Amino acid sequence: MKKVSFILLFMVSFFLMSNLIHAQKKEDRIGIGVSIGKEITLEEGTFTLLDFPSFYVTLIGFSYFRVEPEIGYYRYSSSDENLKSSHEILSVGCGFFYAIRKEKADIYFGIRLGIIQTSSYFKSPLDEWDRSKIDFYIGPALGAEYLFTKRFSLGGEIQLNFISIGQWDGDLSAENSESVVRTKPLIFVRWYF
Repeated sequence: MKKVSFILLFMVSFFLMSNLIHAQKKEDRIGIGVSIGKEITLEEGTFTLLDFPSFYVTLIGFSYFRVEPEIGYYRYSSSDENLKSSHEILSVGCGFFYAIRKEKADIYFGIRLGIIQTSSYFKSPLDEWDRSKIDFYIGPALGAEYLFTKRFSLGGEIQLNFISIGQWDGDLSAENSESVVRTKPLIFVRWYF
């Protein structure tokens, strides 16, 4: 049920921003893109390096306003004769930016916000659990892209995200809230219609 609500949030943010489509000018663009980035997270006392792509719908309107709904998914599972585990992350968010056009380059700055659902499953002969949590993130972002052609661009972005870390389902021991601030560098490839 939670996954369905994340997908619905993504779709609603996409359709709310679709009014940019109706007010098209020659400078307005609609595109899709993918980002590759590395982020380090601290979970249960260990550092984890995550590297999975997120997909973006880029809506640029009025030649200066830019909106980017995003969705990312990661799943890892392993099993042998005694142990079985899986880890799944679904990230849904949106970015709101002011963009400046300089010849074939776009420079943009603004804010990204969203939610991250994490689910984990573990089974051994002695123990079995299935748990999930929801984290929220918000933070400023600065990026640039170079348009090699009218339809193809390559760019980069740096984010400084504040993340409010949720509690695992059924975790009664964690009474205090947790948060983390992290940087997140990304490389983008975008294709415009």
